Order: sequence, then C-alpha cells, then structure tokens
Amino acid sequence: MNVWQRIKSFFKRGLHSGPEIHMTETGFALLDADTRAAIRTVGWTDISRIQTYKLDLLTTDCICLLFGVGSTDEQPVQISEEWKGFSELLVGLPRAFPSIPANWYAEVMTPAFGTNLTVLYEDHGLLQHVDAAKEENR
Repeated sequence: MNVWQRIKSFFKRGLHSGPEIHMTETGFALLDADTRAAIRTVGWTDISRIQTYKLDLLTTDCICLLFGVGSTDEQPVQISEEWKGFSELLVGLPRAFPSIPANWYAEVMTPAFGTNLTVLYEDHGLLQHVDAAKEENR
C-alpha cells in the first residue's frame, strides 16, 4: 500500500470503525456496530495467549490485542484500541489475568512507530493440552 492509499484509508475508517467490545461476566463479545448482533464471544477461560502490538498508521499508531482462543487451529481474535469498548476491556483484563503487567500499555506505546510485539499472557497448560489433543487426533 503506497503512502496516499494509507492516508485515504486512515481518513475513511473514522473513529470507532469496527465491532464494539461488550464486556460479559465471563469475558467479552464483539458486536456488529450497526446491528449489535454478536460476531464472536470469548470467555476468559478459553484464552490461551494474549499478545499486544502496535500498527504504524503513518501519522499515528494503533495498539492492538491478539487473543489466542481455544485450540491453536481456532482463529485468534484481534482487537483495536479504536473500537468502542476498548477502555472497558482494559479494565477487565487485569481482573481476569492478574499476571499481566500494569504498565503494558505504556510499554507498547513507546517508542513511536515500532511494532513492540509483546506476549502479555500465556497459559502453557492449555497450550500443552491442545497440542496433546492434536497428537491424539492424528
């Protein structure tokens, strides 16, 4: 994507474009911004890995979270800080995963325009269980 395409893309997407994040008692759901229909629900106990990284959007950065859910074959869930409900998710994360460092957001934010990929949480037990189940199915 060339520079002009990126600039046009940035202005087209608008604030909060994308799904809305809705917190539940057991995790969160992604809702269609127009219909409020559930696109995907994620339970805290189903999360095997949480990564954070930053996307360079030319003039700004966008911090994202990537949730590994269930089996390693299942598609991960990517969340953007620009989506409505992101701040509520930030409140819920340390409650569900107390081992996540309190300063992770500030750490991934600097330096500017660097990816800063960081693993915030990894459930080795769940990952090993999933790998063992895959071996049994072969």
